[in-house]
Amino acid sequence: MSDTRYLAIAFSSRIANGHLRTAVTAAAPADARVVRTRSDVVAAVFEVDEDIDARSEGERLRRRVSKDAEDDQLSVAVSGPKRGATGAHLALLQAEQAVSLVRTNGGKAKTTHFEDLGPYRFVLGQPESDIEAFAERVLGPLADDDRYADLVRTLEAYLKLHGSVNGVARELYLHRNTVRQRLRRIGQLTGAKLSSADDRLALHLALLGRQALERIAS
Repeated sequence: MSDTRYLAIAFSSRIANGHLRTAVTAAAPADARVVRTRSDVVAAVFEVDEDIDARSEGERLRRRVSKDAEDDQLSVAVSGPKRGATGAHLALLQAEQAVSLVRTNGGKAKTTHFEDLGPYRFVLGQPESDIEAFAERVLGPLADDDRYADLVRTLEAYLKLHGSVNGVARELYLHRNTVRQRLRRIGQLTGAKLSSADDRLALHLALLGRQALERIAS
């Protein structure tokens, strides 16, 4: 197994356009692989020493690229260091997804590490088609937002409030019997047992995955 460690840093700009890749290439180490992963995201992957401070390196490059690309709202995300070629590929995917996520959620003009994404860490870091497939498999018909929006909101509130029917009723201004009816319907449509901690966790991750994909695409 290769002991080489790689760091991936992704940059997202809505105004730099063609200047972003030029600015990233100039700022990154000479041996860095610089790629455009989306229309407004450019990432650099390069070898690093064992003791590198990933967040500090990301912030250093953010400041330089921000100046060169003339974008003071530049969003940056870091992943790694990770070992070997497989680690480099994973770091690139994580950094790209992280910067696309945080730029819509207070991540402008700052550097974010993938490890700072909280529970989103458990659904990102894999191809977006896999995230979508998992969400659809777990949620079943609830993946159809337009048709089952009320049930999705009820499920989100139920999971957030740790299974409190009274809490959901208060938050959504519903009668408790209405909440219970919706929960039974959710169980029927998804095949999940809401009394099962494992099933609730799967539902929570599926909802997080959908939220992440929506933010990444926005």
